[in-house]
Amino acid sequence: MPHHAGSRLFAPLGMTGTRFWPGPEPAPPGAAPTDPSWPAPLSLGDGGVWSTAADLLRWSQALNADELGVSALLQTPGRLDDGTLLDYAWGIGVRSHAGHRVYRHGGGWAGLRALQARIPGLGLSLVVVAIADHTERRVDLAGSLLDEVTGRSGR
Repeated sequence: MPHHAGSRLFAPLGMTGTRFWPGPEPAPPGAAPTDPSWPAPLSLGDGGVWSTAADLLRWSQALNADELGVSALLQTPGRLDDGTLLDYAWGIGVRSHAGHRVYRHGGGWAGLRALQARIPGLGLSLVVVAIADHTERRVDLAGSLLDEVTGRSGR
């Protein structure tokens, strides 16, 4: 998987700061310090991808432009057996903000938190990365940024 992702996804998109990191060191060279009690091999179950804010933004822009040919699939919300539409599509939250469809995904590891949001209809992408954010402030910040770019006020 690391070789395939690197050669088929990250390299073609110019994402030079993104990689799978199997360890044994707790973080890739140049990464922000993390908690040594969270060794890198523990992160492989949830993906194990380490990236930069710039590369996450590049990924988001590529999805907006469907450069990988998978955006329609990744943006299709799931359905329950009874037909109920979910607000979740292949690991991506599907929301609405000021009348626009928003796709977002967040995560974290050992004191690092990130949130990516896209509004393909506006060609907009944003990424928020925070060190030592043990709250949901990044979610509030992303919401405020979305308010700003969509003209929504009164949050």
